[in-house]
Amino acid sequence: MEDTVRLVKIRRLAESGALRPLRYTAGFSLSEGGAGAGVDRTTIHRWETGTRRPTGAGAVRYMKLLEELAGV
Repeated sequence: MEDTVRLVKIRRLAESGALRPLRYTAGFSLSEGGAGAGVDRTTIHRWETGTRRPTGAGAVRYMKLLEELAGV
């Protein structure tokens, strides 16, 4: 899947409030998700709570992780 498509997908999931439930389904913590995506755990938390909008390569890597582990 192209990176642009992943970025759009993660932004839609963040806006809908679905990121946290997907992370729970995938079975990893904020720290594990951040490590897998190469971003800080705080960044993942901010995406999940809507404080920040997912951007950049870290967001794309996080979406790829969710696709692999949560079957998104």
